[in-house]
Amino acid sequence: MRILFLGSGEFGLATLERIAQEHELVGVVTSPDKPAGRKRSPKQTAIGEWASAQQVALFKTTNVNMPAFLEQMNALNPDAVVVIAFGQKLSEEFIGNRPTINLHASLLPRWRGAAPINAAILHGDVVAGVSVITLAQKMDAGIVLGKVATTISPTETAGELHDRLSLLGPDIVMEVLDGDFSGEEQNETLVTYAPKMSRKDAILDLSKSAVQVANAIRGYSPWPGCHLTIAGVDCKIHRAIPKDGTGDIGTVLEDGTIAVGFGSIEVQELKPAGSRAMSWKDFCNGRAIQTGDLCEVPA
Repeated sequence: MRILFLGSGEFGLATLERIAQEHELVGVVTSPDKPAGRKRSPKQTAIGEWASAQQVALFKTTNVNMPAFLEQMNALNPDAVVVIAFGQKLSEEFIGNRPTINLHASLLPRWRGAAPINAAILHGDVVAGVSVITLAQKMDAGIVLGKVATTISPTETAGELHDRLSLLGPDIVMEVLDGDFSGEEQNETLVTYAPKMSRKDAILDLSKSAVQVANAIRGYSPWPGCHLTIAGVDCKIHRAIPKDGTGDIGTVLEDGTIAVGFGSIEVQELKPAGSRAMSWKDFCNGRAIQTGDLCEVPA
């Protein structure tokens, strides 16, 4: 089958590689290069880097729906289009009559939107997964052609879950491409939304329960990342689990946990400003953290 692939994020890499192995990859479409690093040098997307290295026909655009670009894509004569973490809405003209499918990082209709992986952890879901759907003009509302579920570990971060879910993509996408593209409509009464995140979303509220605070830390790791100022040191908290400790909110308790609104959290990994990531024990030893020291949310 002749496949046209549209994507920008790393989430689609494993599936793109599999498509190239089992089908004819006629082209890859991605977003234009963006400035990155201290020197702000142009950097390709993860998908663009892969396509360049494999010498696959690569197209970069900010608008796939421009008439001239549509003409280019139609000239490739794809049998099907696969879209993963692309970030642009496809018009009905682009989709046309050819099968166009999307790999979405949730068990739809739960968590439509830009940040489904983060939302699953933030809300305490115990199961996550991926769905292959048809493209629809309403966000993530297409017919579900296939799903794969997996259990979320109690200590798993959004970054770790992202990487695991990406590896579920190849098999289910191949299954759909090799099938008849039939599926089931989504139950609109079960729809939930996961909007795009910002740095403000990751500001911790220590007055909440230990479960909520720990979920926020894991759900926003690695980006945008939750911060605490611990004994005067700005720290990015990578991972924490809820505990039963009690005490004044924000104080380090005798067992080394940090008191929150209900219970306490055990920090498992953090990164002090200007330093490497480390365990809570190593941080406490290096900074001489003591019972009663204050942990505050940066202003």
